[in-house]
Amino acid sequence: MIMGKNFNGTQINQSPTISEKAGADVADIRNLILKYDTDGNVVVAADGTAPLLGVSIIEGGCNDISGVEAGKVNKGEDVDILIKDIGFVIASAEIKKGQEVTATTGGKAALATAGDYVIGVALNNVSAGGYSRLQLSKYQKAKA
Repeated sequence: MIMGKNFNGTQINQSPTISEKAGADVADIRNLILKYDTDGNVVVAADGTAPLLGVSIIEGGCNDISGVEAGKVNKGEDVDILIKDIGFVIASAEIKKGQEVTATTGGKAALATAGDYVIGVALNNVSAGGYSRLQLSKYQKAKA
């Protein structure tokens, strides 16, 4: 007789967020695309050539009510990262609903091209500097 598996007590984490250590100082990490560095810490992604981890949450970094240091993270501090579901990232250029998104300079969102690692699919139209709403869906776009 084959019995069904029971996962009670296995501590499967259903949270859409994780917390990791920053691999570098970042002046404002909020809503930027992140990846792992060679030491296993998180850094701001500069392009789509390496696997992308997720997006820093809007409350990421220092929560400074004056706004002077809001979003600041020092190397070694915790960074809260959205790794699944729906989140927001700052667009570097115009992005239209349904387009595949990757990282570009400064961890901002850009259109994915052949061979790029994709962080997600845009759920709204946005112009440069705006907030692109993303369905996080990580994969590598097929090469041409």
